[in-house]
Amino acid sequence: MPAMPSPVTLPAATIQDDFTTVLSEVHAGLVPSENIWLSCYKDGEPSIHGKIAVSLHERDRDRVELVGTGGVELTRTSQFRYTARCLGLGIDSVDFVTPTEVYADPSHSDERHPRQISSFAISNELLVTALLDGTISAYSLPPSTSISASYPIPTTHVMRPIAGTKLHKSVVNALEILSGTSPDPLLASAGADFAVHLTPLPTSSSGTPSSLTPVLSLKGHLRPVTALLPLRTDSLLSASMDGSLRMWDIRSGAQQAMWTMPKSAVALAAAAASDASAATAWVALANGDVQLLDTRAGTPAAKWTAGAAARAIAASADGREVALGAADGTVVLFNSHGRSIREQWRRGGAPIESISFAPGGRVVVGGEDGLPYVADNRAGLHVTELVFGNVEAVRGLRVSGEVVHMAGDGGVIRKYQL
Repeated sequence: MPAMPSPVTLPAATIQDDFTTVLSEVHAGLVPSENIWLSCYKDGEPSIHGKIAVSLHERDRDRVELVGTGGVELTRTSQFRYTARCLGLGIDSVDFVTPTEVYADPSHSDERHPRQISSFAISNELLVTALLDGTISAYSLPPSTSISASYPIPTTHVMRPIAGTKLHKSVVNALEILSGTSPDPLLASAGADFAVHLTPLPTSSSGTPSSLTPVLSLKGHLRPVTALLPLRTDSLLSASMDGSLRMWDIRSGAQQAMWTMPKSAVALAAAAASDASAATAWVALANGDVQLLDTRAGTPAAKWTAGAAARAIAASADGREVALGAADGTVVLFNSHGRSIREQWRRGGAPIESISFAPGGRVVVGGEDGLPYVADNRAGLHVTELVFGNVEAVRGLRVSGEVVHMAGDGGVIRKYQL
């Protein structure tokens, strides 16, 4: 393998998480002016902590004026996007993208006592969340809202479950809504209780939340199940801390195959648009190794080493690139065809909890520091910050085209438009 490139240190910028509320209130005339904070960080250099004075423009009373002090600047570029500068650190442009919508179940999202969402899955009609105690809840997704305000705040949807049950005895590590099943969608769930359950999901509410009852429970793993990956309409791959990968027939529950990895398997990924994606998977091992598994051949087809303990993995839609998120905050980008490391970067040292590709070669990253971001590795690693919450760790994210959904310790799901 060619020499590993040195990690690039990315800057980080943070902003007051409710700053859009301040701008909205100033624009509406509810408050005459207010300050918001904006900070910039870069490893090995002094941090910059500045303020943005928010007030109505003296002549154009429909425009909010943003005046930076302390070495920071902020400019509004669209309804949900802002661009900042921190000249003292050489940060000439970093974008902030704010949520467009928030999905909140009041029983999970109390600000004083939020309940961490350990995993979630989403389809066109359904949202499914899992909590640390093994409880799984299903919701009907409300239609997206059209927002015309110049300085909008996220639309909050108050969610009531259409079904819910404590399906697992402990933490739920993975959820997948399986396509091609009928008459009802089928949910695959995996947990620290070593179990994988397949459970029908309701598509509409009968008024009172119904119970979720598994139709199949897949047993065989000897340690916590860490990840799930649908392979074909009738097959499911599971990974475990016991080092095994097991392929299941979701119709009968029979185990079709098993592979033993040299270390604990912590994450799985597949290329959505690849012709071979129905049978191949990338497996991230706890020691930082990445293996490409062809389930038709029965043995791993290739292997890479990231050199850092792995926590998350993702594959680009065409399968040409694989991104691994590490426990030390490093992202390693592999060229899967050349079997080499193309790029690696990091910022801070917080473990990465979830990672995914967005169109155009962008990588979406979420971690325990609660500072999710998008790195455009084809534009000099330009960083876009996704404004998340008030010191909330990110536990999971899903990317579909230009739309990102993200969940974490605050007990809500946030939706972003890249």
